[in-house]
Amino acid sequence: MNFFGVGGEDGRGSPGKLAVLDMPGYGKGSREEWGQEIMKYLVGRKQLRRAFLLVDTLHGLKRSDEEILSLFRQNAISHQIILSKVDRILFQKSRPSLARMEQNSPELDRICEELKVKIQPGNGEGPEALGEILACSAEVTLEGKKLGIDKVRWAVLAATGLGEEKRKLSLSEISTDTPNDGVSIGNTVHPDSSLER
Repeated sequence: MNFFGVGGEDGRGSPGKLAVLDMPGYGKGSREEWGQEIMKYLVGRKQLRRAFLLVDTLHGLKRSDEEILSLFRQNAISHQIILSKVDRILFQKSRPSLARMEQNSPELDRICEELKVKIQPGNGEGPEALGEILACSAEVTLEGKKLGIDKVRWAVLAATGLGEEKRKLSLSEISTDTPNDGVSIGNTVHPDSSLER
C-alpha cells in the first residue's frame, strides 16, 4: 500500500488533511493475503471517508470487482465507482476531439447504464455506491486537460469535506434571491465536465 499526504504540512509539522492510499490490484498477480490486509485496514479505519473502485471501461465489472463491492456493502464502506480508460471508447484509436467524443458518447452512456444496474445491491446487501459513476482517462488530454480528472479530484475533496469553502456572507447577499455562485456538480457521466462552469 502506498500512502500520499495531500496538502503539505500545516505549519506545525503535521501532515496534510488528506491522505490518499493507493492499494495493489486484486487481479492477476495479486496475493490472497493482500486482500485480507486491505480489508482489515478498510474496515478498521475510522477516518476513511470513501473508497474509490476503478473499473476498466473495456473489461467492465469483473468477478473480482463484484466481490470487492460485496465486501464494501457487507462492511458498510462508503464507495464510489471510477470508470477508467474511457478514451478507448470515446476516441477508439483516433485523435482526441470534441466531435469524436460527442459521436461516441452514446456508447459510454450505454456502458454506464449497464454498470449502474450491476452495482446496485440486492435487498439487505448494504449501501450502494455513492454519487455518479465518474468517467476518466489519465492518458489522453482534450483541450489541455486529462479527461474527467477534475471530477475525480472534486469527488475526493467532497468526500472529505475539504471541497466546501466557508465564507462570510454580506447582508446584501443574504437579503437577495440570487442563486448560489458555488461549484455545480451535475449528474453527467461525461469526462469533459469541469469544475469551472
